[in-house]
Amino acid sequence: MKTLSFIFVFLCIPQFAFAALKIGVWKENITPTLSERSTSCMGGYGLPLTNPRCGITDAHDYLSLRALFMANNDTQFSLLVFDTTGVGDALINDIRQRVSMLTNKVDVDNLVIAATHTHAGLDYQGIWGGISSEYRSRIVDIAARAIIQAQSTAQGVKIFAAQTHVPVSNRRGWGIVDDSVTTLFFDNRKTDQPIATLVNLSAHPTILDGNNIQYSSDYIASLRTNIERKRGGMVIFVNGILGDAQFSTTERTIEKANEIGKLVANTILESEKAKQRVMGTLNVSTITFTHSVSNTAILQLQQSGALDINLDDKNQISVDLKYVQIGRYTSLLTFPGEALTRLGLPIKYNMRGKYHLFIGLANASYGYFIPSDEFGQIPGRNTEERFSMDKYAGDEIKRVIDSSIK
Repeated sequence: MKTLSFIFVFLCIPQFAFAALKIGVWKENITPTLSERSTSCMGGYGLPLTNPRCGITDAHDYLSLRALFMANNDTQFSLLVFDTTGVGDALINDIRQRVSMLTNKVDVDNLVIAATHTHAGLDYQGIWGGISSEYRSRIVDIAARAIIQAQSTAQGVKIFAAQTHVPVSNRRGWGIVDDSVTTLFFDNRKTDQPIATLVNLSAHPTILDGNNIQYSSDYIASLRTNIERKRGGMVIFVNGILGDAQFSTTERTIEKANEIGKLVANTILESEKAKQRVMGTLNVSTITFTHSVSNTAILQLQQSGALDINLDDKNQISVDLKYVQIGRYTSLLTFPGEALTRLGLPIKYNMRGKYHLFIGLANASYGYFIPSDEFGQIPGRNTEERFSMDKYAGDEIKRVIDSSIK
């Protein structure tokens, strides 16, 4: 009778209470060497092939690559996040191939490669001058080994989630923007020591403007450093619905970037006081998005070899988005470019659970995704339209995502 009672109690306890979720992290310095700098360029400002900032010799803070490996039973989800404007298709493919060559312990199908979108990093896409072949080869190797190191250090964790808000504004004049910050805190299951902090917020890292000639991760450097000093562990920053989101300031200096980063870090640390435990198994699903590119400027750049983007014979791109759930209350979506607020927020609202992470510029950097009813409708502003693959790409990707996560 006692045995039967024990079995009954065991079956009544939710299975997610026993989830043995493990994570591992790793960090690498990817600032170019002096020889690599002479033939590499910064990205992010000006039209393609304009405003070249090449041969930059100075660095304010080092650029980093941060790896997060997550596993539960036979399911994996991995992130590689570069301090760069965006990552090109061929480069993403080469990194995955290198990982596959070196190990069979990392599921490359569930390996997501993303960019923080700093405009004071190197141009991994090729449209502002690109990077040297020497540097490209080195970062492919560094990235592959980083995720393997993260996998090898994986350990059991407790996960907590928190949400707060920061003063972000909409640069296209709308009265709405995603000003939320969703944070996952990973602590050692046995010792409660911090291992990692995953921060997701929506804001262009463009405190430093196009006149800047120092490598930097912008406000993200100060954000990560301040959390790591006060909390411990490693911080992985991922940008969100950033297409029209920014910190408004007329001061375009390193000092201002540091000030904003510290403000956000302190806000995140304060939010940790109200954190909630995340319990559950890890589930990862794939959403495939295929769409034609009609923007002639993008097509010409691709055909000339200046833009690292894969197109088929119908001028279509195809990319896998990942939809990740940890238990009932936490979900994560990867997005292949920069979603504008009126597109991204409705998608985010449809995600399951209480805590939502929307990771932009992940597995591709396909420019801006704009709702068709907003396309070309902002007087005096067309930056986002110029870098959009198609007027209807935003509507279509939202339809695909919504139908997949319902």
